[in-house]
Amino acid sequence: MQNLIKKWGKHLAALIIFLGLTLAYFSPAIVEGKVLRQSDMERASEMGHTQMEQYEKTAEPGEFSVWSDAMFGGMPYVTGYGEAAPALPKLQWLEKPFKGVGYLHAGIILTALICFYILMCVMGVNWWLALAGAIAFAFASYNMIIIHVGHITKAYVIAYMPLTLAGMALLFRNKYVWGAILFLLGVAFSISNGHIQITYYLVLLCLFVYLGYLFLQIRKKNFREIGLVTGIMVMCVLLATLPNARKLYGDWDLGQHSTRGPTELTTTSSEGEKISSGLDKQYAFAWSYGRGELLTLLIPNAYGGSTGGAVGTDSELYKELRARGAQVGSEVRTYTYWGDKSFTEGPVYFGAVVCFLFIFGMFVIRNPMKWWLFAGALFLTFVALGRNMDWLNDFLFHHLPLFNKFRAVEMALVIPGLAVPAIAIWGVNELINGRVDQPLFKKGFFASLGIAGGLCLIVWILPDLLLNFQSSYDAYYQLPDWYYQALVSDRAALASADALRSLIFILLAAGSLYLYSSVKDKQKFGPYVAVGILVLTLADLWSVDKRYLDNNSFITKKADTVFPLSTADKIILEDPALSYRVLNLNRPFEETSTSRYHHSIGGYYAAKLRRYQELIEHRLSKEVQTLTEALQQAETVNDLYSALDASTALNMLNTRYIIYNPEQPPIENPFGYENAWFVDKVNPVENADAEIAALNTLNPLQEAITDKRFSSYLEGLTLVPDSNAMIELESYRPNKLTYISNTASEQFAVFSEIYYYPGWQAYIDGKPVDHIRVDWTLRGLRIPAGTHEIVFEFRPKGYIIAANVTAYSSFLILLLVIATIGYSFFKMYKGKDKQED
Repeated sequence: MQNLIKKWGKHLAALIIFLGLTLAYFSPAIVEGKVLRQSDMERASEMGHTQMEQYEKTAEPGEFSVWSDAMFGGMPYVTGYGEAAPALPKLQWLEKPFKGVGYLHAGIILTALICFYILMCVMGVNWWLALAGAIAFAFASYNMIIIHVGHITKAYVIAYMPLTLAGMALLFRNKYVWGAILFLLGVAFSISNGHIQITYYLVLLCLFVYLGYLFLQIRKKNFREIGLVTGIMVMCVLLATLPNARKLYGDWDLGQHSTRGPTELTTTSSEGEKISSGLDKQYAFAWSYGRGELLTLLIPNAYGGSTGGAVGTDSELYKELRARGAQVGSEVRTYTYWGDKSFTEGPVYFGAVVCFLFIFGMFVIRNPMKWWLFAGALFLTFVALGRNMDWLNDFLFHHLPLFNKFRAVEMALVIPGLAVPAIAIWGVNELINGRVDQPLFKKGFFASLGIAGGLCLIVWILPDLLLNFQSSYDAYYQLPDWYYQALVSDRAALASADALRSLIFILLAAGSLYLYSSVKDKQKFGPYVAVGILVLTLADLWSVDKRYLDNNSFITKKADTVFPLSTADKIILEDPALSYRVLNLNRPFEETSTSRYHHSIGGYYAAKLRRYQELIEHRLSKEVQTLTEALQQAETVNDLYSALDASTALNMLNTRYIIYNPEQPPIENPFGYENAWFVDKVNPVENADAEIAALNTLNPLQEAITDKRFSSYLEGLTLVPDSNAMIELESYRPNKLTYISNTASEQFAVFSEIYYYPGWQAYIDGKPVDHIRVDWTLRGLRIPAGTHEIVFEFRPKGYIIAANVTAYSSFLILLLVIATIGYSFFKMYKGKDKQED
């Protein structure tokens, strides 16, 4: 019993240490109650959540909605309310204690610390080194940077990555019960936290690790074990998928129709390049890490840090500005970053100590699995280079399944961010456990010191030898020559200073290893080495992290007051109409503040509907530009009318208000087409190219266009103009729109609502009827003569089924995991008692 208490007492102590670290780092939020300004979270809160909260208050029992009109005229699965399935206890309850510390910040780091600590324990690492490894992984700069900008789901998926590897490691060692539990939880939480791109990269790493295991077992002819382990892993993946069925269905369904799905337009670009079945390649590779920029893994400011970095009073730029009479404070904000990206919030920095120990580990670890872990990390590093290793990534983009669905490939560096500290700590553990002889130690020691220390030494003394400190983006800043020369000089100084900083940390770490190799009583000195590595790693990463997320990043202002109602908002919200849309002329397709309170024409989302994106590219952007130019030249509102009248795409989207200055009254558009209207003619065209081209000459009030695939729907339709025909929106909810029509003869109605099928179902007098897509992205419906109630309701059957699968499977698997863990602890407790007896 005492051994059991001692063993688990260490884990409890580790948890207390981790809580202390997160409390210390995020004390402004945890202790003082401040909030972290996270731009992406603020943007996400504006994607219609405020609107949904209002509808949720008046929802009927059992009502749910996963459709929102807040952005891009309407789209599914971005925000919603209610549940499509019973609210049962779920697997995610296991996460609550950690996320409860601070979901948007501290909970992420605490989760990362615990998960990597578990991986270290599974690998049999010394307790102090396990703590050091957890710190190395959790406090890597990328984690803090994405927390600061609000990439919360991404951060949690990164935090859970070690859990999956820990499960695999136990399964490979025939520890089937705990291996299955950890692997199941790792995969389940990776999916449920909702950043499929990171999960995808983790899968690629796991494939490398699995292939390494497979290769070793085939050589040993352990085919039964291969089958058993593989079967358990497959079963765990299936079980982990079930509680996430609802989310996966939503991602898959939206993916079929979003910019991550195929286009129906011509399959080659104007340059003759093949268009992928997913994202545009240039867009997907826009954030590619530079090949030389990989030096930031070792030297954080090698490429200047963040785009809006700062230089101090000793900088050349500061001196130049003062000499020219400029009023400057204690520092100057300028374009310190000079890498391959248009901008960045900061570098990916693994830590000088970690990089040094990683190289050391690659030399001294004899286990061949290190090569498969390294190979996976190296492959994902190549992926992170994107366009900077085009020969590989172009092939992957067009041939590797799902690869072209993701953007910002630089985030693939999170995988080496997992592998590098694991190998680094593994190597030190091998050393202090006596598994590294002196010749091997010397080889690894001098190689790692020569490579890591040598690079730092060169950049410190001769930074211009490896780096030129100039970027292709510098020309956009149009800086005076004197300013630019001073800036280049300061960029070199930043790199040199950080190179010296990294060199000092490397020398201190190298010194501790060298002392260990020299002492006679290695068993006694081992813990001191581990503690030294822990302290150096923490000091190294903590100080760099504070450059990007410090106490000044927290504010007392509540998030709800960040975007208060503007003058334009207040006036628009006085309109009693059930539904209309608003256009913000200020970067309409890159902002979400309009969506906070209104049904917006624009918005920002990485996976907007592809047809809407193509409507933006072919029509809406031009109309927005025309309106902006007309507004600049107009003397009165009447001067805008010709431009508004010609904006047929905006008008058919029922654009009623235009915001040009949030603190000024909006412009009311008298030419919007309202919620629905009848047309005199429906004209099928040959294909998508003809369909999008027709928008340039179409009069949507008189004629509708549709793809010829819908021709059968139009058979027998004879339209007779009816000047007295009427159709009006009677009630509106995001998931249900009700209209009343009255016509003397059969008519064809166009609805100013986004076509999304399957999902939206039309009903006439309670009976389901088909509807078709018209005018590129709107809905069209045949309406019989007489008075009728027309309803459009969004209740996607696949989503409802997936939601029920999620609810029941999550509850059952939660019970299974709790029971298995409880039984394992019971056996462990009884086993210890028997040994002591």
